[in-house]
Amino acid sequence: MSKKPPKRTKPKSDKKISCRDRALRLLAARNHTAKELSERLASLGYPAQEVEEAINWLSEIGYLNDRLTAELFVDYRNRFRPTGAEGLRFELEQKGVDEETIDCVINSPEKDYELAYQLAKGRLEKMQHLTKARQYQRIGSLLQRRGFGWDITLKVLEALFDSSLDTDLENV
Repeated sequence: MSKKPPKRTKPKSDKKISCRDRALRLLAARNHTAKELSERLASLGYPAQEVEEAINWLSEIGYLNDRLTAELFVDYRNRFRPTGAEGLRFELEQKGVDEETIDCVINSPEKDYELAYQLAKGRLEKMQHLTKARQYQRIGSLLQRRGFGWDITLKVLEALFDSSLDTDLENV
């Protein structure tokens, strides 16, 4: 039988990591907004004054940019988890991005429709075993949960099912 080698542990140092260094390490992992980073540093026990100084310093040298972070976030969402303008707006507000920046980076209605249509079309292929009424219901619910507006949802449903909501409700 072989013995397992002893676990390596990091040597504990008496020196505490500075707020700036911790902020740089957090930004090396992924982009953060100023609000996210300040909340994270505060939760790690750094004093508010140090956190504010670190945030200001990072903004001055260009490492902390809320607009760039918002643009990258929207791009990521569009590629890997399509989300409507309303959903993106909510998520960006939670991250602490200001309204003006959100309005600049959010999807246009045309892009919203394109994303919703592609998402719904892909899901519809997996729902062929369900009735049309059930497919209609599930696609509509999916789009609403993903933050697409009611107007976009209706357009997508009409395009996919070649009908309107009024005529479908009469046939159900």
